Amino acid sequence: MQVVILSVILALLFITLLLVYLNWRNKQPLALSGGPDEVLFQASQLLNRGKDAQAIDYLERAADMGMAHAAQFLGELYSLEDHHLYDLDKADHWFQQAAELDEQFAQIQRQMLKLKVHPSQEGGSHELEAMLKPGADQGNSNQQAELGRLYQESPLLDPDGTKALHYLGLAAEAGDTQAHYHLAKVLLEPRHGEPAPIRARALLEAITESDPLAKSLLAQMLLTGEGGPAEPREAERLMHEVAEENDFAFIELAHLYQEGTALPQDIPKAEECLRQALAMENHSAAYRLGELLLKHKRDSDSHREAIALLTPLAEQWWTDALFLMGKAHEDGLGTRRHLPTALSYYRLAATDPAPYHLERVDELSAKMGSYELEQAESLYRQFLTEHPLSQEQQASIELTHGLRLFHEDDRGRRHPREAIAYLERAALAGENLALEPLHQACVETGQRVDAAIWAQLALTDQFYYLPTGKLEVSLTSLKQGFSEAEEALFAQRLAERQATLATN
Repeated sequence: MQVVILSVILALLFITLLLVYLNWRNKQPLALSGGPDEVLFQASQLLNRGKDAQAIDYLERAADMGMAHAAQFLGELYSLEDHHLYDLDKADHWFQQAAELDEQFAQIQRQMLKLKVHPSQEGGSHELEAMLKPGADQGNSNQQAELGRLYQESPLLDPDGTKALHYLGLAAEAGDTQAHYHLAKVLLEPRHGEPAPIRARALLEAITESDPLAKSLLAQMLLTGEGGPAEPREAERLMHEVAEENDFAFIELAHLYQEGTALPQDIPKAEECLRQALAMENHSAAYRLGELLLKHKRDSDSHREAIALLTPLAEQWWTDALFLMGKAHEDGLGTRRHLPTALSYYRLAATDPAPYHLERVDELSAKMGSYELEQAESLYRQFLTEHPLSQEQQASIELTHGLRLFHEDDRGRRHPREAIAYLERAALAGENLALEPLHQACVETGQRVDAAIWAQLALTDQFYYLPTGKLEVSLTSLKQGFSEAEEALFAQRLAERQATLATN
C-alpha cells in the first residue's frame, strides 16, 4: 500500500515538475535563426497559435538586431484595424524603423504616402518631407531628386519654388536623369521669376538618349524654337524614336504632318503614322485614320476602309465617328448616297450638342421631304434599340461638351457657367476627368463651396489625380475664407456627392 502511495506521489511530482518546466520553457524567448523568410514564418506560426506576446517579442528582437522585414511586419500588425493589437503609434514607430533599416522599405512607404494608402498615416507632403530631408541634406542624390519632386508638386511647402530648384539641382549635378528632366520642367514653368528655356533645353539635351520624357519635351521645344533655334527635322527624328514605344506619339506626328505648319504637310507620312499606331491597338488612331481617308483620299477602296474603321466606333457612341458616318452617307463615300441614313447619323452625333452637329441636322432636314424624314426617324430609332446609350457613354458625351463650353466652343467663345451642368453630370457618373475643370469653372463663376468640393474629390481620386500642387493651393485658399455656414454646407454637399459617386 505504501509503495502505491509513494508511486502516486512521485507521479504527481513528476507531472508538476513537467508542467513547471513546460511553462518556463514557453516563456523563454525563441532563438533567432535563419533569414527574413524563416523569421516571419516563425512569427506567423506563433500568431496563428494565439501566442501573440511571444510573436511580438520574437519580431522585436529581430528588428533590434537590424532585420527590416521584422520591423515592417510589426508595423503592419499594429495597423490592422480589426485586430486587438491595433495601435497606430506603435505602427508608426515600427514603420519608421523599417524605413531606417532598409531603403527599399522607405521607398515603398514614401510611395504609399504619396498615394494616400499608407496603413498608419493619412499621407501628405509634410510626412514625406520629414522622411526625405535628412537623407537629401546628407547628400543622397536619390532622396534629393525625390524631395525636389515633392517641392515641385507642393506649392504649399515651397511657395516660391526655390527648394525645388535647390534639391533638383543637387540631384542633377550628381547625374540623376529624372532630376535633369524635372529641373527643366521647373525652369520652363517657374513659380516666380522668368522662365529659363535656354538652360532647360541644355538639361534636356544632356539626357535625351536615356530619357523618353526628356526626348518628347525637347522635341516640342525644337519644333517651336524655344530656348534656341527651331530644328524641325531633329524634332521629327526624336518624335519618331519616342513613337517606337508610345503609340500616342505617332498620333501627334500624324497631326503635325496633316496640319503642315511646324512640319511640312505630308499626308502619306501622316497615314503611315496612324497605321503604325493602329497596329498598336490605339482606338483613337482608328478614328483619325478613318477621318484622313475620307478627307484626303479619292479612291473608293480607301473610303470603304474608312467606313469599316468608323462603324465600330460609331456603335460605341463616339460622336465624332457618328458625324463622319453621316458625312460619308451624305456624300456617298465608301457607301451609297442615302440622305435619310446620313440624317440619322447626324442626329445621333447631336447627342453631343456641338453647334456643328446641330447645324448639320437642321440644314439636311430642311432639304428632305416627309417620307425621307420618316425613314431617318426609323433608322435613328433602330440604332438606339440596337446600341443603347450606356451611363458611361453618356458621361463621356457630357464631359466632351462640358469641356468644349469651358475651354472654347466651335465659335471660339467660352461659357464656364453653362459648362458646369454638363461637367457635374459627367463627374457624378464617374467621369473623373471632369473634376479639375469643374473646380476651375466654379472658381471662375464665384461658386466657392462647390469649387472646394470638386477640388477635394479630385485630390482624393487616387486613380486619376496627377499632382501639380495647384489644386491644394486653391482648396486651402478657398477653405481659409469660409464662414461657419460655408463650412457646414461644404461638409454636407461633399458627403452627398461622395455618396452619389459610391453608387456609380
